[in-house]
Parts: sequence; C-alpha cells; structure tokens
Amino acid sequence: MNSELKRMGLLGGTFDPVHNGHLDLATQTMQLFDLQKVLFIPVSQSPHKLQDRPSSSPHRVAMLELALDQETAFSIDLLEIEKGGVSYTIETLSRLKESHPDWELFLILGADAFMLMDTWKSFADILKLCHVLVGTRPGIQLVLPAKLSQALGIKKNPLENNNLPITLNPVAGKTIQLYQIPTQDISSREIRLKVQAGKEIKNLLPPAIDHYIMKHQLYRTESPPIMV
Repeated sequence: MNSELKRMGLLGGTFDPVHNGHLDLATQTMQLFDLQKVLFIPVSQSPHKLQDRPSSSPHRVAMLELALDQETAFSIDLLEIEKGGVSYTIETLSRLKESHPDWELFLILGADAFMLMDTWKSFADILKLCHVLVGTRPGIQLVLPAKLSQALGIKKNPLENNNLPITLNPVAGKTIQLYQIPTQDISSREIRLKVQAGKEIKNLLPPAIDHYIMKHQLYRTESPPIMV
C-alpha cells in the first residue's frame, strides 16, 4: 500500500436518524484501522428500501451536522444527496476515486449490510475500488454471502466458527476485514418506532438529536414531515 495515500473511512446510510451505534462504529473502526478521517455519506434513496420514504434530506443532514459538530475527524459528504435518485455504492466509490486519487478508501459496514452485499449493484467491482471493514457485535453469527464467496474464490465459509478478527484477500489486492466491536444494538427503525409509540430514546442517540426530533416533531406519524 502506498504510504502517501490518505486512509479514508466511508460510512454510508440513510441516517434517519443518526444514532450512537453509527458513532460507535465510526469511532472504534477509525482507531482499529488507523484511519485519518471518516466521511458520513447520507443516501438520497436506498436501493434496498425503495418502499420506504425517508425523512427529507435537510432533516437528516441537519441531524448529522449536530451529531458530528465536535468530531473533528468526522465529516459529511453530500454527493449522494446532491445527485438525487437511488444511491448506489459502486457509483459513489467511482466518483470518490476519480476526484480523490490520493485516497485509500475503506468502506465501513455493519454485519447486516455486509450479509446483503452480494445483492448490491456491481458488488464484485466494489472490491477493486476499496477495502471493506465489517464491524459486528459479539455473538452475531456472520455468513459470507454465496456470490461474494464465489467472487473471492472461497469454497469453504471461513466464518463458520465465527473466529474474528479475520482478513479475506480478494484477487484485486483489496481486503475484507471482519472484526468485533462492543457497541450498542441500535437501529434507526427502532428509534422511529419508539418515538411513534411515545417511548424514551435519549440513551440511543446524542442529546442534540433527541432535542431536534422533539423540536421538529419527527417520526410522530408514518409520513415524515418535510423541512421547508
């Protein structure tokens, strides 16, 4: 690896809302893999959630800005929001590679996203553009997707005994590194449902995000309000 390349972590998602699980994943991954920066990249529309309409981009971006306000090593890249439409990881990576040839890209994923990776657009080409870092909570049983195993030339599932950390080495020279991090079991959907049911959420996300959700009455109904 070229030592002059900047080690840049990429964490994509709907972030509706951003929560402590996202922040823990970014913080611990950055420390473990000596990343110089982590970019949070909010999607415009996830291809795996076409049936769901997320909160408006301004709300989601505003919450990200509040969550990352004091985090100098974290920043937001709005290239998918600005592009609009369905967001595809391969297109985002290609654009980042083209505009930042001095970056070594590390795509940060949670276990759930990784186990769906073989359904992504041009998933095999993703491994030519970036390293993949998969953070999972202890006790989660990981399964290497069949098509991904085939693309990597792996016949036997190396995750069978869930012995982590483990590094997989694709032919292209990029790595997939799977590792455990002690983080909270939180999902954005869980938070939205709790708000809708009038339940407590303050321990699941930064206080500023909790206040923002209350101020703007987010997630009170199934149809998210639009910021104007």
